[in-house]
Amino acid sequence: MVTVKKSAKVNATVTDPVPRRKVGSAAPAKPTARAARRPVKPVQEAFDARQSAPAKASRLSQAVHNKVVVVTGASSGIGEDCAIKLAAAGAVVILAARTPEKLQESVDKIKAGGGRAFAYACDISSMSDCDRFCQRVLQEHGHVDILINNAGRSIRRSVAHSFDRFHDFERTMQLNFFGALRLIFGFAPTMLQRKSGHIINISSIGVLASPPRFSAYVASKAALDAFSWCAASEFADSNVRFTTINMPLVRTPMIAPTKLYDAFPALSPDEAAEMVMKAVVEKPKRVATALGLVGAVAQALTPGISEFVLNQAFHLFPDSLAAQGLDQDGASTGGLPINPMEIAGKLFSRVFSGVHW
Repeated sequence: MVTVKKSAKVNATVTDPVPRRKVGSAAPAKPTARAARRPVKPVQEAFDARQSAPAKASRLSQAVHNKVVVVTGASSGIGEDCAIKLAAAGAVVILAARTPEKLQESVDKIKAGGGRAFAYACDISSMSDCDRFCQRVLQEHGHVDILINNAGRSIRRSVAHSFDRFHDFERTMQLNFFGALRLIFGFAPTMLQRKSGHIINISSIGVLASPPRFSAYVASKAALDAFSWCAASEFADSNVRFTTINMPLVRTPMIAPTKLYDAFPALSPDEAAEMVMKAVVEKPKRVATALGLVGAVAQALTPGISEFVLNQAFHLFPDSLAAQGLDQDGASTGGLPINPMEIAGKLFSRVFSGVHW
């Protein structure tokens, strides 16, 4: 279901009646246009907020009612939230993930709310599993209207510590690129035949900003992004659309083991799912945050400066002990920054090392 957020209460100020001006007294100064608008603006914003949530729910319902929507990685996090919202809006939701028990729990949540959902255990990193999944879904549901490629694997490890771990790159490509591509190849033919379809790929802000230590993860997501942009131009006149969502950091089980992420702001799964719902309704080419777009522009216009800043970040946030192949038992955080202020302080001291104030 689409989350309906209550608007904040607005403290309205009741002004006194304007007193009559005595004859001969000076006229009171006219309020400026800005001052005159002050009491109205927050009230108008509150009114707009109250109207926006039901409007969003209505638009989502119009976009997905009775449509077959496949969501991968749907047993937790972003995928589960997306499935619940889509089912609440009237979609027939197909949930795919590796663990049948967790999938069933998600389906039970949806059915308890009156939604329609079907669970299919599938390891997206297995091409044969992907093929069986596509065949079964098409046999039992006829077609797929919307495919949301959400399942993914992230690895944080520097290149220098990856020389003997080529399998890290194979594993991320297998799931993030080849698995998603296999599903696209499985469902796109019927989309083209019906001249209707929407493929949404959950990518990463890293593709726009190229952060250090994520070469395996970012490369796999960038491959899917590049494929989608090429395929979109071929499918455009068949009314089959592609949307890439360059998702920022989200508080999901995938990032929980990396304690460093506790120092960074992150979206909740619900907020991330709202980004996906926006893509479902509006079908844009890309959904990205301002931070991601700034990173992309910086790399395009000032690549040298961008590289310098990222290099400072590379030295500021070292590899975890696990990434270095070391035992983590009883290990501390190693002096890593634990909040944004500490991050800024450490970055400042590094950039201006040797300068005394």
